[in-house]
Amino acid sequence: MCGLPASGKTTTAGRLHRALGGALIRSCDVYAELGISLPDWVRRTAGFTRDTAAYEHERDRAYGEMARRLEAALGAPARPVIVDAVHGEREKRRTMCEIAWRYHDTPILLWCRCDSVEEVRRRFAARDGRDAIPEHEASDLSVFRHIASLWEDPRDDEAAAADAERGLVVYDTLADRVQPLDAGGRTMCDAFARVLHATAVV
Repeated sequence: MCGLPASGKTTTAGRLHRALGGALIRSCDVYAELGISLPDWVRRTAGFTRDTAAYEHERDRAYGEMARRLEAALGAPARPVIVDAVHGEREKRRTMCEIAWRYHDTPILLWCRCDSVEEVRRRFAARDGRDAIPEHEASDLSVFRHIASLWEDPRDDEAAAADAERGLVVYDTLADRVQPLDAGGRTMCDAFARVLHATAVV
């Protein structure tokens, strides 16, 4: 999975996991287990306006742990394996894809989007005072702005090898609309749509 903060990744990941089973790896849980506190980093970096390199080092450490957990999960029989994280940079997405390819699996990148500025602000406001809960720790809009500044469009990703397959699917979490962006995504789009519509919160 990939997407900016408040795009609906964690909610969507939970819905997919409850419906499909398998393994769920959440970045918020990894951050908590590694002692990485986003609210603390917001304060330390003055809203990500200084000393951001130190935070990026910690974030890379968390992604390394998620990659390790993905590899361990793919070595077990449970499928699917869902990795719930921003994956905003091409290198981070490629790392996860390469692990899947080593196990002869086809990675599907589900890109959660919420393009309404008003809705993003509403979702952040709903997290206010709840940042002690791992899935709500990105509660300051400076987190959104910082990650958005690092974002690289997944549509521009290239496969690491000519025979490597990957699917790209966009899920507009506000409109509840699923759309494939490549041939690999088309193979999974209908399945995602069925599961997400069946688990929609009314």
